[in-house]
Amino acid sequence: MELRDIMLVIHIASAGVWLGANVIQAVVPGLAARQGVEVVAGWYRVAGQLSKRLYMPASILILVTGIVMVLQDDSFGFGSLFVTIGFGMIVIGALLGIFVFDPGSEAVAEAVESGDRSRIKAATARIATFGTVDTLLLLFTMTAMVLRWS
Repeated sequence: MELRDIMLVIHIASAGVWLGANVIQAVVPGLAARQGVEVVAGWYRVAGQLSKRLYMPASILILVTGIVMVLQDDSFGFGSLFVTIGFGMIVIGALLGIFVFDPGSEAVAEAVESGDRSRIKAATARIATFGTVDTLLLLFTMTAMVLRWS
C-alpha cells in the first residue's frame, strides 16, 4: 500500500464522517422530540459541540490528505477544478460551523428550555436549511472529486 492509497482512504473516510454526521443531525431531532424537552435541548447542545469535536477534525484530515495527494500526483494540481471545489467546501463548512451550526444549536436548546415555540421554529428551520445546503454542497463536492472535474 502506497502513501497515496493511505491518504485516499483517510480522505474518503473523513468525508464519510462529515456526510454521515449531517444525516444523523437531520434525523435525530425528530426522534429526540418524542423523548421530552430535556432530551431535545441536550441533543442540540451536543450537536453544537460536534463542530469542534467531529467536523473540525474530519475537515482537517480532508484538507491535509487532499494536499498530500495533490503533491504526490502529477496528473492534477492545485489549479484543478475539483481541488478548488474541495478547498471551497472546507471553507464553507468551517464558516457554517462557526456562524450557523454552533450558535444556532445553542439558540434552539435555549428556546426549547424556555418553551418559546416561535424561536424554536425559527432556529430549527435555519439549522435545517443550512444543513440541507451543506449536505447538497458536500454531495456536489464528492461528485466533483470522484469525476475529477478539471
